[in-house]
Amino acid sequence: MPQSVLSLPISASSQEWLIRNGYRTVADIDEERCEDGKDTTLLRIKSLLKAQPEPKRVTAWSHIQQRRSQHHFLTRLDALDTLLGGYGLRLGSIVEVLGDPGSGQAQLCLQLCMAVQLSTLSHGTGMRAVYVDCVGSFSATAAEKICQGTLDKISVFRVYAAHELMAFLMSFDNVCSRMDGRVGLLIINTVSWPFLASFSDDLLRRQALQAAAASLISQIASKRNITVVLVSQAKATSVLSTSTASSDGGSGRNAAARWPASMDGDVWSRISTHRIALRRVAGSSPQTAPLRGCYGVALCGSSEYPISMEYVTIDC
Repeated sequence: MPQSVLSLPISASSQEWLIRNGYRTVADIDEERCEDGKDTTLLRIKSLLKAQPEPKRVTAWSHIQQRRSQHHFLTRLDALDTLLGGYGLRLGSIVEVLGDPGSGQAQLCLQLCMAVQLSTLSHGTGMRAVYVDCVGSFSATAAEKICQGTLDKISVFRVYAAHELMAFLMSFDNVCSRMDGRVGLLIINTVSWPFLASFSDDLLRRQALQAAAASLISQIASKRNITVVLVSQAKATSVLSTSTASSDGGSGRNAAARWPASMDGDVWSRISTHRIALRRVAGSSPQTAPLRGCYGVALCGSSEYPISMEYVTIDC
């Protein structure tokens, strides 16, 4: 699959110049012969691509040691923290949150924004949260109610199209450098919408850009040692045999539960260390306060905890 120029680690203005001049993929740039008198912009972009560093080699032991040295922060939702091994979310991890509309994705994201600020990992002062709103679902009223007066440490960015999200991810280091305090959480809600809005009829280009975005997100989580939460859109569900538990009773019963699948396939789950599926409890409504939701957590690709699929009832 051709690599889009929008996935290249260059500035947004350089990407725009390439597209405006007919360079859609990396192959178009490679095939272009740079002769004397050619545009200096193209020569500069080529030199930047050649100067990209080679992949860094690490041993399996150093990788394990790095994982063990990373800290966690509690979500402040007891049942969810229990499913996550009792430690909450690990800094440097990537979490995919999916569920049907109205099942509480935005509320959970705001809860995590508050939880990361209550953490004492950053010299006892808590950490900042960055919230990227792709669908216009961020509610300042709900944030004030859930985050309890800590709104000054939540930075909200509104993006509409795929190229805007890609530009934000590539400039994330600059975004963090302009903030006071350490950033511990990045939330993108809903990560699939900018790509659907920009390439609704071009599946191949959409998948190529999503793969490039997934690569950038992995680099951000690893390089800056922050937790990244990706809210993705759910589609038709598949039936899984799970255990249903209650936060107050603790007794579960075997039941066939429906586990939602992402509209984007497995592009986000491939880079995720945890997947959180949300399901609303029967009889509740979006106007219910506090929201009572049913949360299922599947821990995948984690060396710290065994794979688990379980539904618990919690208050969010």
